Amino acid sequence: MNRNDNSPSRAALWGTIDLRALILALGTFAIGTDAFIFGGILPRIAHDLSISIELAGLVVSVFSVSYAFGSPIVSALSTRWRRSTVMIGGLAVFSAANLLSALSPTLPCLLATRVIAALAAGLVAPACYALASTLGSSHNRGKMLAIVADGFTSAIVLGVPLGVFIGKYVGWRGSVIFVAALGALAALSMFGAGIPEPDSTKNAPSLSEQLRILSRPDTIIVLTPFLIWSIANFGLYTFIAAILGRLLSATAVPVLLLLFGLGCMAGNFIGGALSDRYGSRWPTIICLVMLICVLAAIEPASSSITAASVAMICWGVCMAALFTLQQQRAIAANSSQSNLALALNNSALYLGASVGAALGGVVLSKVSLTFLAPTSAVVAALGLLALLILPRATPASPMTSRFVGS
Repeated sequence: MNRNDNSPSRAALWGTIDLRALILALGTFAIGTDAFIFGGILPRIAHDLSISIELAGLVVSVFSVSYAFGSPIVSALSTRWRRSTVMIGGLAVFSAANLLSALSPTLPCLLATRVIAALAAGLVAPACYALASTLGSSHNRGKMLAIVADGFTSAIVLGVPLGVFIGKYVGWRGSVIFVAALGALAALSMFGAGIPEPDSTKNAPSLSEQLRILSRPDTIIVLTPFLIWSIANFGLYTFIAAILGRLLSATAVPVLLLLFGLGCMAGNFIGGALSDRYGSRWPTIICLVMLICVLAAIEPASSSITAASVAMICWGVCMAALFTLQQQRAIAANSSQSNLALALNNSALYLGASVGAALGGVVLSKVSLTFLAPTSAVVAALGLLALLILPRATPASPMTSRFVGS
């Protein structure tokens, strides 16, 4: 859709800020479901393909690594494409890749399709966040980002359990087809509503000019603390079911994970509201201090269902609030290239997830499960230290008109 297209049907759909953000959130919901659902269906994949569960785990690792390193590249290459091509076309490729995953007869075929799905997700997700950051006024950017981030977070609460439930009756391939259907639904919704286009993409910076952002000190300053506290969060989250299951009943673990997801949903909006009112720096510092305390409390809290419930909710709130605040920091440091800035931000998240899972595995093999939560708290403290001692990033110039989305 041309930016000046005022046709009634499209204007009506895009005239409400909430609806615009909700449509983008549907896209991140599909991507979030894809990112997390394979952990719940790995045993079925291993059985169906006659491989070990450890080997099946490559399905998750390949997706994370491909997203982490591929997202900045595909985002940079797509700068001169129409926004509708990036978002609708990217979701179409995402859905097709998941259909191919569902049809994969062997592990190598499955891994290849996961790479394609990760690259498509790494193209669409930053574009969704970047467009959300242009909706409404500068005073409610955080709230718009929070709505779209909640699409990703709600996948943990709703998308993954529903997909795993489907897989229980029709097999893991049915679960992956469910993800493909979510992506197709998001693409059709965006197509029906119309994607607002920037004034022009002809003057977009070249690939080499864009990739200079990787070497900018401000980029490193903004991403380094985020990478560290992502390692802390996901190093613990990867093994949290095992920690909770040691002293609590098996039926309590899913409930606690649900509370964590609900805490994340609330945290997205808390982070957005804080950044809109107070900026990102001090809320980030306060949330990091709270995160350190919560991570340190997970181990002693795991012996009581009440204490564990409080800890899991607080952890979810802090983790998600920090993510929304971090997006504001990433945009502020590189506002003229918000797509690429957010792609790098998401890459740091996925890279942190991969490193965190590996670090958690090392702690388990060298020490014991009881040391994992305290170790995560120490790593989060290093993230806070990095935030405090690194010089502040110099805010980039305000967004140019080509990033205005309506």
